[in-house]
Amino acid sequence: MSLWGIFFFIWTLVCYFFAKKLFIHTRKIYFSPIIIVPILSILSILTFQRTFQDYYSYTQYLVAMLGPITVAFAIPVFRYRTMIRKYFKVLIITSSISMLIGILSSWCLANLLNIEQIVKNSLLARSISIPFALILTEKIDGSISLIPLFTVITGLVGMLFGDLFLMWMRYPHRIAYGAAFGNAAHAMGIARAQQRHSEEGVVASLSMIISGIIMVLFAPPVIALIKMLL
Repeated sequence: MSLWGIFFFIWTLVCYFFAKKLFIHTRKIYFSPIIIVPILSILSILTFQRTFQDYYSYTQYLVAMLGPITVAFAIPVFRYRTMIRKYFKVLIITSSISMLIGILSSWCLANLLNIEQIVKNSLLARSISIPFALILTEKIDGSISLIPLFTVITGLVGMLFGDLFLMWMRYPHRIAYGAAFGNAAHAMGIARAQQRHSEEGVVASLSMIISGIIMVLFAPPVIALIKMLL
């Protein structure tokens, strides 16, 4: 039994509940638990001069809960099933296009920057939520250690700058906004979309699930084809 592992597990939970209360009180996106908790956790590791393995030994069980949590998104999807049935084909198309663009842009930029192959493969799975990304990473020979980092960064950027981009687009449509957040920023995008409007949050949830399924099923052959052509 690792005492440091237990300490960091409890520390992470305490930081989360503290950050959640702070976020609810302020409603400022930069006080979101997804930002505050990693910062406080990194500071604690540096302060006590511990390693990431000390931190991860027990907090990995929190990561394992992402799978069941993803299933919980089915509840709002069920409540808005009539609306979803109406736009389902559109969401399938938009999710497919967004995932293809995500793969192509990651591959091209990685080639341009001459990034190592294993890192490049890991970047290809960054646009979906971590449970789906971990499965896809194994299929395309990526790094299980890197993909959570790339996925969190992608979601964080989408959550922080998504509003600005949508304002610049000047296309006020809740279905489009929700799909954009769900496809571009997965779970963090859902959180932001839900803050904006419940309808946006539902569409973002469904878009994230659709995108994850599409990527796991079809991304490996698509990526193999891209490697052959490019």
